[in-house]
Amino acid sequence: MPRHHRPSAVPAGLVLLAALATPAFAQDARTGAAKPSAICPDLPDLGGTLRRARVGAEGRVAFVRSADADPACPSLAPACREKAFLVAGNGVIRGASSGAFACATYVGATGQIRSGWLPERALADDAPATVGLDDWIGTWTSGPEQTVTIRRKGERLVLSGTASYGTQDPERVKRGAINMGSFEAELAPDGQDIAWTDGDKAVIPGFRPDEVSRCSVRMRLMPPDLVAESNGACGGMNVTFSGVYRRGG
Repeated sequence: MPRHHRPSAVPAGLVLLAALATPAFAQDARTGAAKPSAICPDLPDLGGTLRRARVGAEGRVAFVRSADADPACPSLAPACREKAFLVAGNGVIRGASSGAFACATYVGATGQIRSGWLPERALADDAPATVGLDDWIGTWTSGPEQTVTIRRKGERLVLSGTASYGTQDPERVKRGAINMGSFEAELAPDGQDIAWTDGDKAVIPGFRPDEVSRCSVRMRLMPPDLVAESNGACGGMNVTFSGVYRRGG
């Protein structure tokens, strides 16, 4: 039976640290400030439209504070700029847009994740990628507690995953308070997407986020990243497979 792991974050060194959930906003025509109307999640929203983009602006492009950090933000005002920034050429997964800002997720060289608002004008969309079956194959990790292995079987994929919660906490390890999860599935992807829910004898295609007793997972391959989301039934408490994965060498 499948289990579920939580996303790892905290970018080190690259000024894009601290993945914060920041709200989406409707732009104020006068000031460029945005009014809360949605949330920029810590991870890309597989329920919405996602596309790859990269920073095209010269110099540093700072993430922008949200209204929960400062009621006057997000806006283009200097006071709303965060310390974390990206530079020209950095690739992101871009989600919803609102006003002058786009919700974007950056994955650093070590796999650490930073999500937040970036100015729309600083981003340029990449050309859509063509994904084949062989592009899925490999061992993918999202932080130290989530691993997904994918291999090909004819025109189908065989996926297995393991996840844990608490292995990075010495006190939980000492108490034996480690929660685990796993999944196994075999099915064909739909282009760059694949989704399933545990069945009695075999997996059932499709993601069921409200299912409370059966593990359900969906993934989207956006090279070089694999974005995954699981429901709350893929393991022990706090175990999740939700995350942005990178393939090992």
